[in-house]
Amino acid sequence: SNFVPVKQYSAGDGFFFQFVFCVAVWIVGLILDVILDNQRFYPLVLIGGVLWATGNLVTVFCIKTCGLTVGLLIWCTSCLIMGWAGGRFGIFGINAQVPSTSLKLTLNYASVILAAASAIFFVLIKSNNTSKESTTSYKPNEQAAVEMEKMADSNEDATEIITETDFPFLVHLSAPIQKVLGCVLALMAGVFYGLMFIPDQYIRDHPEKFLYKGERPPLNGLYYINSQYSGILLSSTFYFIVYALLKRNKPTINPTIALPAMASGSMWAIANIGFILAISSLTGAVAYPIVAILPGVVTSLWSLFWFREIVGKKNYIYLGCGMFLRCLAALLSGLSA
Repeated sequence: SNFVPVKQYSAGDGFFFQFVFCVAVWIVGLILDVILDNQRFYPLVLIGGVLWATGNLVTVFCIKTCGLTVGLLIWCTSCLIMGWAGGRFGIFGINAQVPSTSLKLTLNYASVILAAASAIFFVLIKSNNTSKESTTSYKPNEQAAVEMEKMADSNEDATEIITETDFPFLVHLSAPIQKVLGCVLALMAGVFYGLMFIPDQYIRDHPEKFLYKGERPPLNGLYYINSQYSGILLSSTFYFIVYALLKRNKPTINPTIALPAMASGSMWAIANIGFILAISSLTGAVAYPIVAILPGVVTSLWSLFWFREIVGKKNYIYLGCGMFLRCLAALLSGLSA
């Protein structure tokens, strides 16, 4: 639900939206640290935040090219596979998390296979991106002025032409190519998302390497949240500065997206706290298939009943099959715990 504001307002090219989003994320992390009276900071965990922010750069583009449902379900699927593989096989030095019995191991593998298979149905869905997508349109003043000037040259009663200006290069690409590009970027974003918890998991698996005044780092994942969120804010700030420089200090900023972005970031930050608690309690091999599956189901309901992004009998069949497989996968993953 946290990406719903992207559909209701114009997020432009996404850089300003992400920056404000990440400010809200960091504020939630700071509040949590104050509540916990946490006085330790973990520089290694900053890397997890950088990975997440890097993947999140393309989410607005993915939503605009392949739809909210398809985009989110694709990056959730690749996030699921990468996060599950990291926990199950112990990549990047973390301890492998193997289910205790052969039956639980089978259920765990089955949940991942079903979740990955469900992505096939979602890719086949043809989204209707023109419905209820932006209740507040926005156009950079400079481009609007240019268009008005061109119209004025040929007609004294010129009126402004409303065109899609967020990603101008898309005009030269066909709709299928746009969707393929959006799907590929969503896939890559999910890989970055799936790696975001590797650094703090590494610290918990190797506490002897991170002693501070003779004390081991805590096993509770909540104590690593602010370090991760600081990485998110720092990298997002860096990306926005680079973006503003490339735009010659004329970044595309829609002021009406500021509060929705803050709300979206706060929602995500709170949900992510639950995510890290799930990993701490269930292990990543079990938590990822559950946590990465259910958001797609919620998004599908938004797209189906509110945005009317999914219409047509064939699309309903694809959606139903995909949601059934994802819910079954979440159930099997829970049973494998």
